[in-house]
Amino acid sequence: MIRYFKDIITGAWSLIKGLFVTFKNLFSKAVTIQYPTQKLQMTERYRGLADLRVEKCIKCYMCVKICPTGCLSLAHKENAEKKKEFEHFKYNMELCCFCGMCEQVCPTQAIYMNKIYEIAVYDRDKITHIDLLNAGKYDEWAHPTVK
Repeated sequence: MIRYFKDIITGAWSLIKGLFVTFKNLFSKAVTIQYPTQKLQMTERYRGLADLRVEKCIKCYMCVKICPTGCLSLAHKENAEKKKEFEHFKYNMELCCFCGMCEQVCPTQAIYMNKIYEIAVYDRDKITHIDLLNAGKYDEWAHPTVK
């Protein structure tokens, strides 16, 4: 008989604790966003896709050498005035492990990890052959449309 009343008191106490948590959160601000139309800002330390500031790059190949997966490919040629010109600078996102070592080793901060986090494609070539010299390389991911 004592156990019966003890179970009732324990059940009532757990109900009161649960209702307390419910009422406490009932009047707090919601943390949910309406995802496709509302988007969160990425934190300062988020590492997205590798991106390039072409005018800052001195073609030192440090980013290519330090990349543990070999996802960066750089080639240059010298023109008549002995200046280095890009032949290509390719990025294979499929191989990238988003470690950010290329960003850390760059002496001029030419290469950096951007804040794009919505990366979905139907064509595999769009992620395996990204031309970092192309200014509009990430336009479809940076400004997606909601259908």
